[in-house]
Amino acid sequence: MPRLALILLLATTTLHATPRFVTDAAGGPVAWEGWGPKALERARKENKPVFLVVGYASSFECFRMQREAFLNGEVAATLNAYFVPVLLDRLEYPEIAEAYETIARSMNVPGAFPILLALTPSLEPFAASGPVNTTDLSRMLVISANRWVKERDAVVAEGRRNVEKARELGEKRGPGAVEQSLLEEIARLESNDPMALAFLVRMKKPAAAEALHRLALTTARDQLGGGFHRAPRFEKMLSDQALYAIAYLEAWQITRNPEFEGIARSTLDAALRDLLPPKDRAFEASQDAHSLVPAQGPEFWNGAFYIWKTDEVVHLLGNDPAARVIRLYGMKEGARNVLSVTESQLLKDDSLAPLLAKLLDVRQKRPQPFRETNLISGINGLMISALARAGAALGERKYADAATAAALSVTKALWNAPKKTLAHSSGAPATADDYAMLVQGLLDVFEATYDVKWLDLAMAIQQRQDQLFWDDSAGRYVTGSTLPETLRGLLVESDFETPSANAVAAKNLLRLVLLTGNQTWAARPPMIFTSFGMRLRNSGAQLPELASAYAASIDHPNIVVVAGDPRRQATYDALRAVHERYDPLRFVLFVPSKGPARDRITRALPFTAALTTADENPVMYDCADGECRRR
Repeated sequence: MPRLALILLLATTTLHATPRFVTDAAGGPVAWEGWGPKALERARKENKPVFLVVGYASSFECFRMQREAFLNGEVAATLNAYFVPVLLDRLEYPEIAEAYETIARSMNVPGAFPILLALTPSLEPFAASGPVNTTDLSRMLVISANRWVKERDAVVAEGRRNVEKARELGEKRGPGAVEQSLLEEIARLESNDPMALAFLVRMKKPAAAEALHRLALTTARDQLGGGFHRAPRFEKMLSDQALYAIAYLEAWQITRNPEFEGIARSTLDAALRDLLPPKDRAFEASQDAHSLVPAQGPEFWNGAFYIWKTDEVVHLLGNDPAARVIRLYGMKEGARNVLSVTESQLLKDDSLAPLLAKLLDVRQKRPQPFRETNLISGINGLMISALARAGAALGERKYADAATAAALSVTKALWNAPKKTLAHSSGAPATADDYAMLVQGLLDVFEATYDVKWLDLAMAIQQRQDQLFWDDSAGRYVTGSTLPETLRGLLVESDFETPSANAVAAKNLLRLVLLTGNQTWAARPPMIFTSFGMRLRNSGAQLPELASAYAASIDHPNIVVVAGDPRRQATYDALRAVHERYDPLRFVLFVPSKGPARDRITRALPFTAALTTADENPVMYDCADGECRRR
């Protein structure tokens, strides 16, 4: 491995807490090592190939292979003798995982996890596979080991070709003009991805509301307890809960459909219940697809936590009430049933509520699926956003309080104020995505709580993101900073599982410019949109969140200020009336009529100093470019 690559690797892996994907495999016959300089330096010194498994702890397929294929004695013996076996947690190392996912796709491996790769000591893959059974894994290992011994030069050359082929799929830096007509073209996409749905909602496309309605009536949604699975498996990812909550919340703001409000609430409530550890106020990254059941000895089943049998429901509810629930969900006797209806009106019978509440109470007392305990800054930023926006729009104090508590916990644990550096998790440096998503969360907390310290912190983290990641020649924030040299140029920035760094940053900058008038920040969103111009034109469906940011930029951004007495109901009502209506780029500020809180706001945002109330009743202002007009 080149010396520069090893130095980069050391910089990005020291001080890491071991992720659960690695610790769960400890004690088995395979001598696994976590991704890092120790394992990769060992491969270089011993001149052995690396057998890399890219996955994450909550994935059922990753769990199944670990429990079956990698516990096989023959497989373990081959791995330990002829390879350096390494586990790479894609939550812990998202950029590195994405780079290897790109290579695997170029080698015709489907997108399921785990991804299995045989690498040269220079980290270039010469064999790849998705999830396989024990026999096929054993065959892959034997062939790869023999080729490394007998055809080493050819294998090394093949690995280099695979990386170069994958690099052709990497980011195409094609700047181009971005026009409003592009938005209509992108709006033709069809997807259940939360960011794609949110884009269609923001474009006020009727198909978006119908798609959200249909999605809520599938097994992708936990209809009993709230939240969303990655169907057909049952893992729940924190990022998915945040993004779906935002999509349904905005759909409610635009359509006023109470079904969407209920789904947004139940999704956030599920995250607060199932992904928030009792001794911390920041969120865990995921909940496993599998959980323990008492079968012929303890076993782990995919979705066991969510599965019901008819006799269990009868035992819990009694014959007649159970018959109603069984009919409602179309449960089959003797089968493992997931409680899912396809007609929303069936759930509108209020007399069913206590029956379903009892089932949920019993379900929550089952053996809980394990959770990924590492605290990750960026996806916590997404959940902070979802909670803060819901708290403001719905007038729900518990959501705003949870957003504030999570923001306190994340910034205390992962933001080093003296050094002005953010960690991704457990001491690893943050990516550009982490910075952008956390800034978004802090801006949303400021808008929901009006506490200036969140604005100050958001600006400090934004400034650090600028220093570390802004590339003036490219006109965008650069990603891939944690990649070893071998993997540079393999990332394709997209709004897939989480929003891209530039999509979130563009919207953050537009909001910050509204508040501060900073002209350096004002110049950057147009540069970002232009730098992605060709991508937006040719593959805009991959960038719905960036398209949303562009749509917001061409609207009429403004600040709505409510000045008044915080103790008066009229002030609360005025703020709620503004927050509950969707606006693509509007900032809501509350300026108290007097007191230290007013002083803090006016010092931070001087244009608010002249805004007053009349007879202690709230007064609303529309502000833009430092000037305010009374409504």
